[in-house]
Amino acid sequence: MSNYPALNWVTFEKGGINSFFNDYRPAIGPDGEAVVFERTSFNIELEPSATQLFIVNNLKNPSPQLFLNNCDSLQQTRPDWSGDNIVLNLEYEKKVTVWTVDARGNNLKQIKNTTSCIYPQWAIDPTFKGFVVMNNKQPKPHSTLLDIDGNIVITNMNGKDTNNNMMLGGMPAVFPNKPRSIAFAGQSSSSGSYNQEDNYIFLNVEDGNEFLSIPMERSANLKPIDKHFQGRAPAISPDGNYIAFESNRDGGYAIYLFNLSKPENPPVQLTDSKVKLNAQHPKFFPDGSRLIFSAVSPGNTYNSIVWIDISEYL
Repeated sequence: MSNYPALNWVTFEKGGINSFFNDYRPAIGPDGEAVVFERTSFNIELEPSATQLFIVNNLKNPSPQLFLNNCDSLQQTRPDWSGDNIVLNLEYEKKVTVWTVDARGNNLKQIKNTTSCIYPQWAIDPTFKGFVVMNNKQPKPHSTLLDIDGNIVITNMNGKDTNNNMMLGGMPAVFPNKPRSIAFAGQSSSSGSYNQEDNYIFLNVEDGNEFLSIPMERSANLKPIDKHFQGRAPAISPDGNYIAFESNRDGGYAIYLFNLSKPENPPVQLTDSKVKLNAQHPKFFPDGSRLIFSAVSPGNTYNSIVWIDISEYL
């Protein structure tokens, strides 16, 4: 591990009760000190039960606490944090929708028009506040821009690829102060049905009334899919210059960092893919110098929350 940044574990306690929790999909707060994340608990037979959001209010002295104390949904997933508000998915009666809540876990509100919409991400500029979601409504998964009330602003932000084929895409990330500009995990519709293991990271470009999407790594072939460019779950740095993402291009899932100002350079691998870390779902700290994500500590079974310092790679 010496060739990679040091791992700073937030929720893992060797041999402790955390051995029976799977902690996943963190979202860092605006102060860089608090993190909210999914926690799935397991009973002694190791069968999964509820997935609920937990919060650590101080990374220097982590003590995970249940975040939504008065929420009866047993599937609380995919948080994204901006300012004093968190957007997330909740499931009721087998229907997944988008909700918002304040940073203290109060004022829970359901957003209309969001049935089957997952991975909500804040989309904000000085004149607009809303979210981009992975819209799983038929016929194909696509990224949709909604305003804060759930009104549809753009139905499909993925548009077409350079071969004029419709794009399939999800796991969106929104560029700072550019609600209509996203990075996402996607593939061309020419590949057939959507398969998240065949994704590249794409960037969308608005062209008049349409969108064009191009691979972040420009040398990636659209067809056939090249495993060496596989990527999912992008996160964009606060300055908009870097994209962190997960990929299994070199074996197990690892975290990579791509410099948008030097697109000719390959992404830098930040975690070891050979030790079964299963590193996934990175998010940047507010100052851009650290990443927080989920990973499996060597010798453990389930994911925990961990952060790394990436300042030497910027």
